[in-house]
Amino acid sequence: MQDVDRLIDALGAVLKGDARRRIVHAATERGIARDWLTRLKSQMELHTLRAGDEIHDLGQLVARLDDRTWDDGFKVLHAWNHQTHRFTDDIVPVLMIDFLDRVEAPALAGDDEAGRTTIAILLDYYLLHLLALCAMRVWDSDSPTGTLKRLTGLVAHLQGEDGSGHHFVADAETLLIYALSQFHPEERAYDQVIHKVRRLEGDHQVEFARVSAAVLSAHLRWGFWLMYERDPVKMRRDNVGDYPWLLNSVLTLARAFASSLQAGESAEVRGPVTQSLLQGLAADPYAFTGSPPPSLVEYADEYAELLDILRSHLDAVLGEFDAQKPEKTRYAPLALHFNFPHNTLVAVVTMALLEGRPQPLTLNDLFVPEFETGVEETQERLARNLMAFSRGSPDRLGYRGAMLVAYDPLSGLRSFTMTRDTLRKGLGA
Repeated sequence: MQDVDRLIDALGAVLKGDARRRIVHAATERGIARDWLTRLKSQMELHTLRAGDEIHDLGQLVARLDDRTWDDGFKVLHAWNHQTHRFTDDIVPVLMIDFLDRVEAPALAGDDEAGRTTIAILLDYYLLHLLALCAMRVWDSDSPTGTLKRLTGLVAHLQGEDGSGHHFVADAETLLIYALSQFHPEERAYDQVIHKVRRLEGDHQVEFARVSAAVLSAHLRWGFWLMYERDPVKMRRDNVGDYPWLLNSVLTLARAFASSLQAGESAEVRGPVTQSLLQGLAADPYAFTGSPPPSLVEYADEYAELLDILRSHLDAVLGEFDAQKPEKTRYAPLALHFNFPHNTLVAVVTMALLEGRPQPLTLNDLFVPEFETGVEETQERLARNLMAFSRGSPDRLGYRGAMLVAYDPLSGLRSFTMTRDTLRKGLGA
């Protein structure tokens, strides 16, 4: 058995059943909220969770898998400090605890129920990161696809009735993208992940491509509208490592679209793939209408295949894109922009922790058109709350005061129109 399988088993023992309730109870049974934070922080630092008399010691497994992932060029549990140009010494969940301790979170200031909910969300946030670490190591196992499925099952347990009630992501593919999308200085490391993803079986490549397209689209469109003065050349120079990943995602989705057409499936059936293809191309439509940008020169065969698929099915592609045109009065994923998805998830978690109220929508819910969520929260309200949170303090703003999360229906319509018109002009006969 590989270390990744052992850690998944160990996490399953924590996530299934009442272990987390007992961990939260032990952390909060005495003292004040600051004591609760200190106890949980100590357990996170040691990767040793105490559920009454039961101890879950994850330290050695986490250390070994983290070291191997770092050797591959990725530091999953730690954050990149853009001021010092190095990774933080503490893991991200510990940094979150330090933040809550520093700001004296309202949810930890007297209401024991809200305080315990906050501690429970923090515990789940920590476990999310360990699951993300496992997602980066699925290729260590004998069956990467099977291991990814196991992780999706644990994501369901993480967000099930035995936890805090906070929802983070929908599946293991999004865990993997969450881990990858934090800033890492070794851009070539992403190429190796692309090759690994191609080994996944069944629909997993398409699912990975769907989430990748949404993430890269929101990220690059954020730069296009808010940072690079609508200059795609500037954007490409500053995001060299993203473009092979984007090409692989868009090509995977284009293949799925073409296969669906050939199989005689309806536009409704392939609607999710069409929506994701639209998002992927909207990231930089000018990049996929002729000569490849410099970052894609090494991928000439894949680039040519993509253009061939788009040209061969252009009428169908554009026709089905038109059916997905954003509306000002309904939530649209093309209206959402962010610098990095992990910052968006951090903002969602931070708001929940400050309020002592779990968020019922996942990050993935922001990547699809409006739907009945089944809860009081709506996609648009969450997106607008994230934008308000982003601009609520100067230290949350990015380059030249840009909001790190923005929701703007008008720019969503502009992105759609630009994508449709650029494809029609660049690829039409």
